[in-house]
This record gives sequence, structure tokens and C-alpha cells, in this order.
Amino acid sequence: MNASLPDGKTLAKEFGVSLMTLKRALDMLVVEGYLIRRRGSGTFVRDWKSVQMPHVYTLNGATEDYGDKLTTEVVSFDVVRVDAQLAEKLSINENDFAYRIVRLRHIDEKPSIMEYTYMPLDVVPNLKLNHLESSIYRYITENLGRKIHSAFVKVTGVRPNELEAEKMSLKESDFLMQVEQVVSLDNCKVFEYSISRHLPEMFDFETVLFKQ
Repeated sequence: MNASLPDGKTLAKEFGVSLMTLKRALDMLVVEGYLIRRRGSGTFVRDWKSVQMPHVYTLNGATEDYGDKLTTEVVSFDVVRVDAQLAEKLSINENDFAYRIVRLRHIDEKPSIMEYTYMPLDVVPNLKLNHLESSIYRYITENLGRKIHSAFVKVTGVRPNELEAEKMSLKESDFLMQVEQVVSLDNCKVFEYSISRHLPEMFDFETVLFKQ
């Protein structure tokens, strides 16, 4: 796995299809998670030995899910150069720039979700503090005119880290539900890699599984 694919013209000739047909097929495989695109480097087959994530197609974001019950505290907001691991998650190149966002979500005034989010600057341009305090997903759909298409999601149980223990009044022995996700737009570009950690009593996860 992680093998590089030949260029588009070579693949189109090999399979006897047009470049447009080939592009659409590759776009679908990127969205489904079988392929990874890295600008300037090419297209690669995802290593499924190290990444196993089912797909989910109904994505709203915490603001839309909880409505008026939700308030947001922005813990930190800056721009970083991504390392190799983050570059792979975001389908960009190592040392490209991404927003790094840490937010604490309060539900009914109770600190309930800690979110750690990375977004490529060129995919989500001009992101401002007020977007973080309301809804980034709304900014993407309403201001940027993009549709949020799909995500690869992994759910696990974890212990709180030092920041979470402080901000959420937790003990080291407490338990959080962690949701790790990579989210794509309708143009097949990855716009978000995030890890959110939820109080178990506030956590409600639904998905639909398809047999293929």
C-alpha cells in the first residue's frame, strides 16, 4: 500500500477511457478513502493496514446538532506547518499550512466536548474567530458555497489529558468518548481532520452501515 498511481494520461490509456471519466472515478475513490492526493506528489493508495474507518454521510457539526444548548469557548487558534502525519490526514504536503483550532463546547452551560481541529488554509480561506465561536460548517456552506460530502470516522474511549481535566473538571481516571474524523467537501478536497472528546453522558452517535 501507499503506492503511487501512474499519471492520468497513462491510466486513461490503459483502461480505454477519457481523462474526464478517469478523473471522476479517481475523485470517487478519494472521497471513499481508497486513495490519497498530495499536491505536487501525486495520488497514492491508502494503507488500510493502519487506517480502517467506515464512512458516514450525514454531517452537521455540533452547532447544528445542539442548537441553542451549545456555546463555544475558543481555547486556541493559530496557523501551523503540518508534519507528515497531519499531511496524510489532510491530503496535503508536509510543511503546508493549516489552521490549528482547539475549542471547548458547553452544552447547557456544562463543558462537554473538547475539539482539536486542523484545516488547510487554501481549502478554508479567511477563517476568523467569529466563525469558530459560531459554526465553521455554516461558514463553509453559506459563505464559501461548498457542500460537506462525507467523512471517515473512528470512535474510541480515552482518558482525559491535562487540558481536558482542567477545563472539564475531570479526574485522570475519568472516561471520554473520542471521535476522530477526516471530512471531505463535494469537490473531493479534505477540509478537516479533527479529534473531539465527549463526556459519555452527552455522547450520542448514529451511523448507517452498507454491505458492499
